[in-house]
Amino acid sequence: MSGFFNFSLYQNDVFNLTIGNILLLLLIIFVTRFVLRVFKIFVHKKIRALDVFDHEREQILLKIGKWIIIGLATIVAVVSMGLYDLLSLVVGYELVKIDKVSITPGKILLLLLILLFTRIVSRLVRVILRQNFSRKNWIDEGKEYTIYKLTKYTIYGLATLIALTSIGLDIKLILAGAGALLVGIGFGLQYLFYDLISGLIILFEGPVKVGDVIEIEDGLVAKVQQIDIRTSKVITRDGKYIIIPNSKLVGDQVVNWSHSSALTRFRIDVSVRYGSDTKLVKEVLYNCALRHPDVSKNKQIIVLFEHFGENGLDFRLYFWAKKTWVAETLQSEIRFEIEREFIQNDIHVPFPQRVIHISKQKDGQSFNRYKTQPEEE
Repeated sequence: MSGFFNFSLYQNDVFNLTIGNILLLLLIIFVTRFVLRVFKIFVHKKIRALDVFDHEREQILLKIGKWIIIGLATIVAVVSMGLYDLLSLVVGYELVKIDKVSITPGKILLLLLILLFTRIVSRLVRVILRQNFSRKNWIDEGKEYTIYKLTKYTIYGLATLIALTSIGLDIKLILAGAGALLVGIGFGLQYLFYDLISGLIILFEGPVKVGDVIEIEDGLVAKVQQIDIRTSKVITRDGKYIIIPNSKLVGDQVVNWSHSSALTRFRIDVSVRYGSDTKLVKEVLYNCALRHPDVSKNKQIIVLFEHFGENGLDFRLYFWAKKTWVAETLQSEIRFEIEREFIQNDIHVPFPQRVIHISKQKDGQSFNRYKTQPEEE
């Protein structure tokens, strides 16, 4: 029986492939698949048993465990099958050599492992930060996102230095060459660098954070969804995603509705017909704003008699709203209420009128003289 397992299918100076080796490899694959399935069930039960289910945490643990189990299975297969010498030969084979730096399959594999490990660590750090920051009231969504981004860039920066060093590159020469290259192309890419520097300013100083409602050029209101090192992504109230260079958020005038307070003051302009009871109009406007559930009761509601307009009496209602993101809907709801109250209290909104004066001359000929008030838009 032992002769059957030792029967050689292929043999060279560094490796002897036998039937026993093939069966052993199949056994290792079967055991590895079984262990992976048991590990998945175990992690799933443990995570589900927690008070708060975290799907992202579960996926990270499964990925880490999967690669560890596969890595151990690979080591066992290499040692048990006597593939160490052959693997050393393949891994050390020089594909390209430039000066003192050589590229081998082993170094390529090492770079891939470093990249994979960096991604896993980055996601794990994100989960840890989210869990720790959720217990602290002074850290909001924007600060949490900023800390995570800076930590992620640091991790990837260190991983890049480790990867370059591991394949034999001199970091000093790379930094010197990069500095000269940046000086050479700096003038051509000045706007790109401006965006990069602006991204760092936003992440460090936090004038705009994820979740903030901002008003940019042309009165466009949007909510910040993501801040990257060069650009930021915002979503408008129409559900459209817009990519904005970070230099726009730093250099241009941007109104941050969420920066100083959760409340923002808004206004509604109203005109009533001449002869209306101004005290009643003021009372109606005040009560319509006061009764709305999204209008702050701690901030003063102001009704101003602006001026005597060409068509009627102009009033302006000021109020502080909680929901800045739906300000237009809120204003519309208050206007509906004002219109209903005006009808009940016999208050009329003015409309343009045209007055025609007819005069007659002595010779019997007549002409019309028109005096027209400007029409409201």
